[in-house]
Amino acid sequence: MRLAIIFGTLILSLLILIPSFTPETFFLNRYLPAKKLNLGLDLRGGIHVVLGVEVEKALDVEIDKFMGDLQTRAKDKNIPISTIQRAQGERGINLTFANPQDVASFETLLKDFYGVLTVADQTSTSMVVKLEPQHEAQIAQMSLEQAKEIIRSRVDEFGVAEPVVQIQGSDRILIQLPGIQDPERAIQLIGRTALLEFKMVDDSMNIGQLETIVDKAREQAQFKNNFTRADLERLNKVVKAQLPAGTEISFEKRVDPRSKEVALTPYLLKEQTVLTGSGLEDARVSYDDNTRRPEVALRFTKLGAETFEKVTEANVGKLLAITLDGVVMSAPVIRHKIPAFQAAASIQLGNRNQQEMMKEAKDLSLVLRTGALPAPVEILENRTVGASLGEDSIRQGIFATLIGALMVILFMMIYYRWSGFLADVVLVVNISMLLAMMALFQATLTLPGIAGIVLTIGMAVDANVIIIERIREEMRAGKRVRAALEAGYMNAHRAILDSNLTTVIAGVVLYNFGTGPIRGFAVTLILGLVANYIASVWFSRWIYDWYLARVNVERLSV
Repeated sequence: MRLAIIFGTLILSLLILIPSFTPETFFLNRYLPAKKLNLGLDLRGGIHVVLGVEVEKALDVEIDKFMGDLQTRAKDKNIPISTIQRAQGERGINLTFANPQDVASFETLLKDFYGVLTVADQTSTSMVVKLEPQHEAQIAQMSLEQAKEIIRSRVDEFGVAEPVVQIQGSDRILIQLPGIQDPERAIQLIGRTALLEFKMVDDSMNIGQLETIVDKAREQAQFKNNFTRADLERLNKVVKAQLPAGTEISFEKRVDPRSKEVALTPYLLKEQTVLTGSGLEDARVSYDDNTRRPEVALRFTKLGAETFEKVTEANVGKLLAITLDGVVMSAPVIRHKIPAFQAAASIQLGNRNQQEMMKEAKDLSLVLRTGALPAPVEILENRTVGASLGEDSIRQGIFATLIGALMVILFMMIYYRWSGFLADVVLVVNISMLLAMMALFQATLTLPGIAGIVLTIGMAVDANVIIIERIREEMRAGKRVRAALEAGYMNAHRAILDSNLTTVIAGVVLYNFGTGPIRGFAVTLILGLVANYIASVWFSRWIYDWYLARVNVERLSV
């Protein structure tokens, strides 16, 4: 029965491993588990990306949020504010009041409701409010953590097995995606900020005036039609003095479906963001009822819907710009108050090829659904690991493993004879169990993981050597074969358990605090030690018992 368990374990392990080492069209694969060994970036190829997170933008959004909230709260408390706007040249809110009494009342409001805000400067009728330094540091760290989780969600929806997404330093995120077939699209989806903002359009200047200002500043700002967020920020710095206080310029891009030329429609927007993508609950692809063109339907959270209702109620007849990464996607007129129970809006994608618009709608809904990044990101490093490098690594790793295993097997058979051969059989079962467990857990095999397998081979042989040497000692002491076997296994068991247990603890620490390849090494090591203990302590003993029950021997070949 015990021998059947050993052979059953070996056969089951080999069956589990078949899909990992055969083509998908292999006839047996349809009857076997679909799970297989995943190869890491160093073996399979893929992309390695380092993103820089502009946490400063997250702090600007936080200031805008407080600015809107302060207006609402002051109105509820009957504290009249003459003007409220972003402080020039610094991250703060500049407020002016009609009389000193209002300043004192507002200061009391800050102390009662806004512990994270501090008064940086104050006169008899004005004050500048800033974020507490501790709160700024907290927002920066939260932005980084949130960006990591959002990127992880996008990667999961993209269907990448065992990706690496981790924070590096104070403003960077490392991403490794093994086995990616379309690296350009993956990078676009991962790095897309999808910073969704709703801003009111300022109607104090018309399109002609804005175009005149932009045309004069284009050369100085190095501004082009197919602009980026950085280009837009540079342009706004140049034209800042010509715009009303608290406003900025943005553009709606229109692409000619035939010539592919980009035309820009300028908008003068208020700097204050009235609603962000954090108020979204869902984003899905839908179709315009009239044109049947693809668009992205947005659904707000309860808080987002309530904010949207207040904004639309207070701005009936005005334009509300929906911007994505600083670009105006659409600027519809608010015809009436949109009640919170409707909790919906939509982003239209212009007039382009239907297939292109559908792809854009799918990608945009994906990044919005998984969450807009809290701050813009910049690709600092982008490396594509080719398949040839992966094939070379696999070949060299397998070659090293086979050479190591072969040398160990030959040494055991020469030095320990029949008992060495038994140890080799157990070693084959051990390695088969290890790889099968990795396939079942869908662990990722990397070059460090292959090193872990080689280390497991060494520790498995070490466990068998301890057992055989203990049996030798007992036989030298004059004990009979059966008694020597019992005493040898009993004494060796303690040493094997101690060494394996301490190494497993080290592996758990590596897995918890390590990253990427280190974790791959730790997984291989831990699973290998579990397989090693089962094979060395139980399976080898069962084979000895089966052999001694059928063959009468006076002395073991050790």
